[in-house]
Amino acid sequence: MPVSWHDWTDDTLAAAAREGRPVLLSLECSWGRCGERARDRLDRDAALVELVTRHCTAVRVDKDAHPELDARWNQGGWPTLVLLDGEGEVLGGGVAWSAPALRTLLERVVSLRRGEAPPVTAPPTADIAPGRVVLDASVPPEIERTLLADFDERYGGFGHEHKFPHPEALDYALLRHAESRDARLREILEKTFTGMAAGRLQDGVDGGFFRYCARRDWSRPHTEKLLETNTGLARNYLEAGQLMGRADYLEVGARTLDTVLRDLLDESTGLFHSGLDPDDEYYALDGASRRTRRPPGRSGRMLADGNARAVSALLKAGAVLARSDLTQRGVAVAESLMRKLWRRGRGMDHAHDGRAAHPGRELRDQAETARALLHVLQYTDDRRFVAPLEDLVEVMASRYLDERGEFTSRADGSLRDGRRDARIVDGAVAAEVMLRAAVLLGRPSLAEIGARSLEHHAGDFRRHGYAMAAYGRSVELLLHPPLHIVVVGPRGDRTADALLRAASTTYLPSRVVQHLDPAVDAEHLERLALPAREAPTAYLLADRACAGEVTDPSALPGALAAANALRLRP
Repeated sequence: MPVSWHDWTDDTLAAAAREGRPVLLSLECSWGRCGERARDRLDRDAALVELVTRHCTAVRVDKDAHPELDARWNQGGWPTLVLLDGEGEVLGGGVAWSAPALRTLLERVVSLRRGEAPPVTAPPTADIAPGRVVLDASVPPEIERTLLADFDERYGGFGHEHKFPHPEALDYALLRHAESRDARLREILEKTFTGMAAGRLQDGVDGGFFRYCARRDWSRPHTEKLLETNTGLARNYLEAGQLMGRADYLEVGARTLDTVLRDLLDESTGLFHSGLDPDDEYYALDGASRRTRRPPGRSGRMLADGNARAVSALLKAGAVLARSDLTQRGVAVAESLMRKLWRRGRGMDHAHDGRAAHPGRELRDQAETARALLHVLQYTDDRRFVAPLEDLVEVMASRYLDERGEFTSRADGSLRDGRRDARIVDGAVAAEVMLRAAVLLGRPSLAEIGARSLEHHAGDFRRHGYAMAAYGRSVELLLHPPLHIVVVGPRGDRTADALLRAASTTYLPSRVVQHLDPAVDAEHLERLALPAREAPTAYLLADRACAGEVTDPSALPGALAAANALRLRP
């Protein structure tokens, strides 16, 4: 039998006081299904239903119908569940409480009212399919500990011999620091970012970063410049500049992308070469001497995954630095990727040599390109990229999953190479795409695919240390789904556009931004249960909770910070 919910009346609290029964108040919003899903979870817990029925008066309230109640008892989002005594004092509560947590609260309140010691409640067991491994909150700290263990406290970076920059590990350290503000993680980030920029890893004359340094103090660089390294580090520096308020890091990120655009862009194809050849003699010269010499040659190939990462970095930079030229270039490269390498129903070819495409059908190419298209939609709302994204998601789900639900490296089921760590990382990026696409496209089944694929590596990711940073990020996304920011308003409306800019430029560790126009997206709005109000509105959805609605673009950054804190609650 489900919990029986009542409407709020003027007599609700007085009746509770007369009967000696606390009020279990559910504050819900009419535009989200979070309250409905929360009630369903509560009804599946028979012990909780019995506690509520025997000892409480359960009341549901639409926050728009009773704004005075929402103002008094809201705990930071909807559904807010609070337990009130007859005077309206809060006995406990919060946003989107789980059934076990609410049961524990009720047991404690009932016991204290009887003068008894609170019972010791056994932790709930997970309701999972037989044979499945559930990834829990212990995974991210384990990967964080490997970062701390391998951190070079003197010079920054990881390891104590050859120094590679490891953009994925830095990305994960940024994510964890954004969540915890841990001083040790900040030390890792600042010492590493400062060491790389001040040392020989960065080319102090032409800009950009070399592949690695032979010495731990960031000296004796291997003078090859890779697209993958530079776009990854550019994103790192931009994120660090935002998170830590470091203008110097923002400058490094901007300069790095300007170098990539100058040195690696192939104008004939609209794609980036994979790198510049090493040339120790050239890079030992000053600027004037370099102009008298032929610069290092470009790689002949333009790779799908590297260009996809470049798209993501350019779009990030365009938003953070308010540079429309970078945003436009990011969209242009995405267009070239689709035109040159995408095959509908077959996915992405691996490379282009300036004359023709080279098939490869690697998972990494599909996943990185799909992730870039998610970023294009987030930063520009360019609907031309919806169909290619949907196609790539379908290709990955139909051709790159084995019979156990694990992602394989090639469409034919074979491994690209024998390295287990590479397979885990490629699968983690594919899982991230599925988790994000599930939110953007409104297809929850994609999130289940992502979760199952990550579970396959729960037993062996520990063997590979901080190389599992990408896996850690995807697990974090599984445990704490991205904040879903939906701007509802006419396309081209100035307020709607301002809300979108604020949603994309405000620092957040994980988000999915979406613009829905009531004139053309009515079906999608109905699926999300979001109303089209008179004024453009940004709705903030944090997994199980509806975290806010904002109509003033200047108020959105503060609301996003509060919503992100709600997203990260256990």
